[in-house]
Amino acid sequence: MTRRPTFSLLITFSVMVALAGCVTVVTPPNNVRETPRAEATQRAEPGTQCVAFAQPGLQRFDDCDELVAEGVDLDIEARSVQTLIVRGDRNDIDVVSVGSLSISGHDNEVDIDGDVGSLTIAGDRNEVEAEGEIGSVTIDGNDNEVHASLFGPLADNGDRNRVNR
Repeated sequence: MTRRPTFSLLITFSVMVALAGCVTVVTPPNNVRETPRAEATQRAEPGTQCVAFAQPGLQRFDDCDELVAEGVDLDIEARSVQTLIVRGDRNDIDVVSVGSLSISGHDNEVDIDGDVGSLTIAGDRNEVEAEGEIGSVTIDGNDNEVHASLFGPLADNGDRNRVNR
């Protein structure tokens, strides 16, 4: 009678060891694919507003009278924009030319290939780099960086902001 409990215990232990190595692996069916990143260029009619919205991937815009980039972690490329308004945090924006640029938020990065007529920043830790001239600069925030080849009038109303060539 003492052999029976030992044998049952041995069988139970063997089954547990065998099952311990089993791992359920879930694989999607062949017809399920990852959603592609949005990379279509959006074109606007003259006099219209372009709006960048929260979606994964790169958003491209052609010429816009006004481009509003509102959100978090947006990735935007645009050609010619008369008025660029950035509201949000951690956005990455590349523009060929801008008439006026307004940033309200934190940790945004805007790169401009040409000139900027005017720049206004209300926020912290933003970075703006223009290869050309920035006509006028107004900063209401801290720890912002602005780089350009030439600057017009500057109003720095914050602390630790760096404006240089």
